[in-house]
Amino acid sequence: MQPVMKKRQRHQPENFLFILMGLILLGLLISGYFLFVDKVLPSLTGSGGTTTPASSQTGLPDSKSPAEAVSSGETVLPEGEGMTVTLYFGVRGGDHLTREVRKIPEQKMLLAQATELVKELLKGPFTPEARAVIPAGTQLRSLFYNQGTFFVDFSKEFAESHPGGPTEEALTLYSIVDTLTELDRKARVRFLVNGLETDTLKGHVGLKNALSRYDALLMSTSGS
Repeated sequence: MQPVMKKRQRHQPENFLFILMGLILLGLLISGYFLFVDKVLPSLTGSGGTTTPASSQTGLPDSKSPAEAVSSGETVLPEGEGMTVTLYFGVRGGDHLTREVRKIPEQKMLLAQATELVKELLKGPFTPEARAVIPAGTQLRSLFYNQGTFFVDFSKEFAESHPGGPTEEALTLYSIVDTLTELDRKARVRFLVNGLETDTLKGHVGLKNALSRYDALLMSTSGS
């Protein structure tokens, strides 16, 4: 009888360990289930999280639809973002330049800012009283800055498609010069066409040397 009793006593601690391990395993399974339901499942189904507004998905603010932004050609930025710049375009029906203020994506480096300004000029004006003075089809090939001078390289359309005339030629060139020198009033601008230096655009304004800012073409506040 004694060997049988000892065998039973030996099995009792083993049974207790099995029961304890089973309870621990059951607890882990239950904890894992609730963790899955609360944390993992919502992220998989898309429920329970923050819903991204449609305006954030398109990158446009709620106040303007994507169709409106595309039709106007304007880069629409959320309120408080971007940098405010001044561009110069021709006056509609006149022989002066006029300012147009708009907001563009913010850039930290001077060269990146200058590139954005020229790209905005190529888009043309957004205000009805202004007109484009850069020939249609002109593209910016490159732009760099060296020792106080911006070097702007345009495609061949800049010269080939230009209508000519001393006033129109001056408006075209100084719309770019005055826009870029908004970044640095002491800077100068040198023009290249299709990667090459040119003596003049259409025979009226010399381009062998860099041009400085020229505010005399700007329309006065009285409209004269």
